[in-house]
Amino acid sequence: RAQNDLVFMLETAGAAGGGNHAPFWHTPNRQGLSSTNPNNAYARFAALGSVHRPSGFGVDYGVDMGGGAGLESNLFVHQLYADVNFRWLGMSVGMKERWSDKNPYLSTGALTWSGNSKPVPEVRAGIPDFVSIPFTGNWVALKGHIGYGCMTDDLWRREHGGNLYMNGVLFHSKSAFLRFGDSSRFPLQVTIGLEMNNLFGGTRYNVAAGTQAPYPSNAAAFWTALFPFHEVEQQGNEDGNNLGSWHLNFDYDVNDWHIGAYYEHFYEDHSSWLGIEYKNDMDGNKDFIFFGFRRNWFDGLFSVEVNAPDNIRFFRNAVLEFMNTRGLCGPICHSAACNTDGMYVIEEVDGRDGMYNHGIYDSYTHHGYAIGNPVLISPAYNGAGNRFRSNRVQMFHLGVDGGITDDIDYRVLATTTRHWGCYGAPLKDVERVTSLMLECSYRMGGTYGWKFSLSGSMDIDSGNLIGNNKGVMLTISKLWKVL
Repeated sequence: RAQNDLVFMLETAGAAGGGNHAPFWHTPNRQGLSSTNPNNAYARFAALGSVHRPSGFGVDYGVDMGGGAGLESNLFVHQLYADVNFRWLGMSVGMKERWSDKNPYLSTGALTWSGNSKPVPEVRAGIPDFVSIPFTGNWVALKGHIGYGCMTDDLWRREHGGNLYMNGVLFHSKSAFLRFGDSSRFPLQVTIGLEMNNLFGGTRYNVAAGTQAPYPSNAAAFWTALFPFHEVEQQGNEDGNNLGSWHLNFDYDVNDWHIGAYYEHFYEDHSSWLGIEYKNDMDGNKDFIFFGFRRNWFDGLFSVEVNAPDNIRFFRNAVLEFMNTRGLCGPICHSAACNTDGMYVIEEVDGRDGMYNHGIYDSYTHHGYAIGNPVLISPAYNGAGNRFRSNRVQMFHLGVDGGITDDIDYRVLATTTRHWGCYGAPLKDVERVTSLMLECSYRMGGTYGWKFSLSGSMDIDSGNLIGNNKGVMLTISKLWKVL
């Protein structure tokens, strides 16, 4: 039997506060629907629908737009997309809210893609949900995708890039995940995965010199973005800003409780991707050294999540996270050449990874917000052009939610982070940012009813990166089921 669904959504939010910025937890992981301005408001209206046939063919679609004050733009289109699926295959076209595999309400967010910035218009195809691999008895499943899109923040980059900025930047993403285990027969599942994203193409503008330099955006550039694997010293800036993450997840279910342990390792090049550093010997032969766990593997996001059974009300979910990005393959990035018995020998040491910063593409951001984890304090927040002031951090985070009554829920977020700055521009002193948020939500009328959420947030013991801020936010939303 065919199934048709259509839901209208209305949402409005307003924030007011004191300080130079909005408090941290009123800004991140809201798909860019936020502002660093302590006083801001918006209203949005969306129509979200789907059509599914018994054959396995289905279409999901959405239109989501609004306007506000104190935001980057007074009017905006937030989502505009269509997803076409046939059985386990899928294609998505347009701007759509996409989340990582982390808890979107309690986690700080994943390192490569978090849901922190505005949706990127993209065409992606692949296997959107895990599907069992034939002849494995449901013990092995896989999902993944390949996508291409474009950034929509040319104006932001021009206004905040200073003398040098990029416009017309293209975007590429891909992922592959393997899951081992059948939860219906054994309580433990293990997932390993790889994400790779790339900013490429576009034009580099030099305001002072009055020049511009286009970067390849032809078919060859799209192919290079898909397979950015070059021999040593063969990769150039025209290949774009390649980065990504390794994922290792353990999920255990017992007596309706779920316990998950997750590790995500961020990388930018071969030294942090595979723990490999290339060398040349004295005879000029290329070789490599495998550093294994000695090479930057303790940089990453370490998470534990606990989900309670449905019959427990006061405590539902908890997420505990630790993040370290202090290593970044070490403080040395050196290339030396010498002439030995008439032979030209190059010795190279790869370090000083510029996590989220890039020499050509400025930063891994969309409209000034980190596409990855927001704890590294997005350029929109710190007022330092379009680059991150600190990408070497250590963070501890706790997120908890539950129900006070059947209709009233709560959420608590507490994060403390120490910042060292960047290898090329360290902070004068180690700065701490401690951010707290308490939110209470009241739902009236079930799923398709009104929801009122009031949150208070503050930044305390914080340095110059964001300062000490405080504020309140009220969000009101309503869903109408049309079909």
